[in-house]
Amino acid sequence: MLRSSRCPCHSRKKTHRCCGPWLGGRPAPNPTALMRSRYAAYVLGRTDYIMATTAPSGPRFRVDTADWAAEIERFSAGTRFRALAILDASPADGDRATVTFRATLEQNGRDASFTERSVFVRGRDQRWRYHSGTRLSAEGDAAHADRT
Repeated sequence: MLRSSRCPCHSRKKTHRCCGPWLGGRPAPNPTALMRSRYAAYVLGRTDYIMATTAPSGPRFRVDTADWAAEIERFSAGTRFRALAILDASPADGDRATVTFRATLEQNGRDASFTERSVFVRGRDQRWRYHSGTRLSAEGDAAHADRT
């Protein structure tokens, strides 16, 4: 990842001024920064980052890291990441917060875009991690999904 390149999260910022520090190992300062950096990690195929920033208590966490990594790699490799829009971010309520986002994606030449309300939790180590997500329809009705 070049220091002068645009961040893969589509923020229009340079990577080193956006998601670069978090992808490089520094803790994301808030759930929105973690959301953006996880999107960037999917773009870059950084399975290690996706797994490390997933809460062990969440439904997407896998003990079998080899299968989990392969699943993430397949998703990343088969997806064109077109845009990310943060629609809403709730202030942290203790060690829990939500971020609602729209990911514009393409898979096999078809639109695979979705809107999700993600739940983030802060661990004992004070790092934010992705816990779970609820897919939202265009009408705002909830339908379970937890891909990211």
